[in-house]
Amino acid sequence: MLFNKNKTKENRYCIAIFPEKEMSEEEYDDQSNKILDAAEENVVVVTEIEPQKEMIEELQNKFPEAKIEVPSYAVYKFDSEKLDEETKKMEKRHKWKKFFNNIHPDEYLVIEHKVMYDIEQIVFYTKDINKVISYIHENNKTD
Repeated sequence: MLFNKNKTKENRYCIAIFPEKEMSEEEYDDQSNKILDAAEENVVVVTEIEPQKEMIEELQNKFPEAKIEVPSYAVYKFDSEKLDEETKKMEKRHKWKKFFNNIHPDEYLVIEHKVMYDIEQIVFYTKDINKVISYIHENNKTD
């Protein structure tokens, strides 16, 4: 997971890379850097995700005209308010762990992943990395 902390744009995105097989670190770095360099501060995170059957079905329902296959990419709208809200809910459920500053970082990662890659937030799906970059640029012209 690679974070870009700059929060100056309203339209910010999370990018999912759905690889054919597990990517090498070099392949992941090449693809994520290509997206991050071209998209500037509009991309919050790029994550390699192995799509499970349920996720493929959700993508197919969301994009019925597309053939869902790997390798491919998905663009999700990043909702920082929902992330903050879900983080607070989790901290409230574990109030004693929070009080003693003992919530494991993995708990935060689970919440982040759940919010960032919520199927309701997906806005674009493609098999072409250049179309991901074009989509991000086209949808930020007003910023």
